[in-house]
Amino acid sequence: MRPLFSLTSLALPQQQSLSGATAALGVALVALGFGAAAGFASAAAAAVGAICVSIVDTPSPPSHKRRGMALALVFCSIITWVTGLAAPYPWLLAPLLVLISFGAAMVTAHGKAALALSAALILAAIFTLGAELHGLARVEHHSQLFALGGLAYLVYGVAMASLLERQHKRIALAGALRGFAAYTREKAALYDPAEKLDAAYDRLIEQQVTLMERVEAARNLLLRHLDDPTERRLAAGLVALLDSFETVLSSQIDYGLLHRQYGDRGTPLPALRDIVLRLADRLDMLADEIAGGARCPALDALATDLQRLRDKSAALLAAGDAGEAGALELRAAFTRIGNAIQAVQRQQAVARDDAAAEAMLQAVRVEDFLPARPYGLRTMARHLRRSSPILRYALRFSAAILCGYIVSLLLQPWFSHGSWIMLTVAVIMRASYSATRQRQKDRLIGNLIGCVLAALALHWLSDGWLLALACLSIGLSHAYAPVRYIVTSISAAVMALLMMHFINPSSGSLLLERLVDTGLGALIAWGFSHILPNWERQGLPGRRAALLRALRKYARQALKLNPPDQTYRLARKALFDAIADLAGALNRLPQEPGAAAADLPRRHRFLALSYRLMSHLAALHIVLRMRGRELEPHLLERLLAAHRQRLVDILGAPPRMDTDPVPAPPQPAELGEAPLLLVLARRLNQAEAMAREIRQLEAPEPVP
Repeated sequence: MRPLFSLTSLALPQQQSLSGATAALGVALVALGFGAAAGFASAAAAAVGAICVSIVDTPSPPSHKRRGMALALVFCSIITWVTGLAAPYPWLLAPLLVLISFGAAMVTAHGKAALALSAALILAAIFTLGAELHGLARVEHHSQLFALGGLAYLVYGVAMASLLERQHKRIALAGALRGFAAYTREKAALYDPAEKLDAAYDRLIEQQVTLMERVEAARNLLLRHLDDPTERRLAAGLVALLDSFETVLSSQIDYGLLHRQYGDRGTPLPALRDIVLRLADRLDMLADEIAGGARCPALDALATDLQRLRDKSAALLAAGDAGEAGALELRAAFTRIGNAIQAVQRQQAVARDDAAAEAMLQAVRVEDFLPARPYGLRTMARHLRRSSPILRYALRFSAAILCGYIVSLLLQPWFSHGSWIMLTVAVIMRASYSATRQRQKDRLIGNLIGCVLAALALHWLSDGWLLALACLSIGLSHAYAPVRYIVTSISAAVMALLMMHFINPSSGSLLLERLVDTGLGALIAWGFSHILPNWERQGLPGRRAALLRALRKYARQALKLNPPDQTYRLARKALFDAIADLAGALNRLPQEPGAAAADLPRRHRFLALSYRLMSHLAALHIVLRMRGRELEPHLLERLLAAHRQRLVDILGAPPRMDTDPVPAPPQPAELGEAPLLLVLARRLNQAEAMAREIRQLEAPEPVP
């Protein structure tokens, strides 16, 4: 079970630290400015507007950030105004809340980039209800202050986005490199004979998912606005990182065979592990250099140590005690680790040399790798169908908000801040059951801690210090939201209680009410998460099919002698994304009811084999790229064409529409004088064996 707190889990990436500090400073400046001009009550209203706009101020390209914050300002201001007008009339407010919450949930159709905007929209309505406005004049005044505070933050946010764009790019690339270093360390564990390979592969895939998330965030930032050499070097650094990652990925060999043949003797396996660990350390140093730290040392010493180890192991390989297959795998390990060191050396060169960076960028059309532009009505309209998970989420989310509002009306004689029930529902409910369940626990624990901290602060601190604490809480909430939600929950509870103190200082202690409302909101969120649920297991067949399609597409490109570089890179990206998507779903699946009957071992075996096949194909592609010209072209093309078609057929390719026959593969006798062709043929047969096992594990199953 994950611990509540640990130093590792509380560590904050640089990107989130900078983002949280920027948001906290912006809200503080808005509050101080309005407070100096019009007093604390006006400052609180303006700060709420700034908070709603700041939610969208996440690390993203300045153009996307401007658009997102502008949409948040316009729609949150409208929502604040209409909610304030409808608040005295439950018969009008109830359908309005349903409409707002439904629209906010539908915004999530645009993906992760739109989650912040979705949260801002519903929070604008809930904060307005919490302000307890009475009379048209007060509604108008509060709405104006809200809009002005949001506008002030928008101006600040746009200015900071332009000022900090390059720094965000540096941090994003450094974060991706650190993710690559963590992946490389897990790869090193495979050389440890005491390591259980299945567990090692599970950790490796988990690290790849984390790496791909960081790469996706970095891609969105780095591949735009390439106006000067520094920005072009950073963009080329990301392209080089993916090539380096592919090289480390392709170092896949038969580790089980190595463990069996060399695990009980004085072999080079521990030394190989140490060299890979040192390579991971160099990647961390390169990340520090890119982020503005000391220069990363050259990798020449690492390459020299690998060559010395290879020379020292020559006698062991020549003895042949471990058999031809074992010697072949050990030689392959030396070669592939050497390739990985060379790839990271190229990464260093790209980070430092404009000419190397330009050469890297010239080979790639970066615009093909950019995610779609967020926010568009057509995207939402495509999800207005009964089978859409987004529509199902929007329906149950709006129903939960309506239920929270009805409960708050029923409790009105005893509790004056029923909007906190809806606030808890809004921050807990997510499209998937597993995410809702985890947030429910974090929210309950976080609110309890936050309420205690707020009580102590309200008792001991003056208003000036309370304002500083509120701004700090905003920054922590903003920074930890995508990293460690329990910290966000604690800081959000502190921020909400302090903001209520500023809006209505005479309201007295609200701690008990806050705890009760949180419990009720969590209960409602849990109950409605079972209505029109979007179970992870329902989407698994589609995700597995998508992974098989990506494997087929990648195999068609990887098993060509000279595939178009752009086409190959796009196929590689699609496969990386498909692996990460299925791995994420399998990680969430155990949290759902009925997970025990979901045959998780078989599903994880399917994922692990797909990962190994991907690694195997990447290794074949690199061999063809580096040594393909040494081979007889006619024999090589026959070998590749036959195995390429057989492999995609095994992986479930649709029947071929053309009538051109697939050439027969060369016979072993034809390959006898070309040892490298024999090795390729053996590796291709291994790939087909993996593909057959993958298809066996992909047997059709009923969808609950």
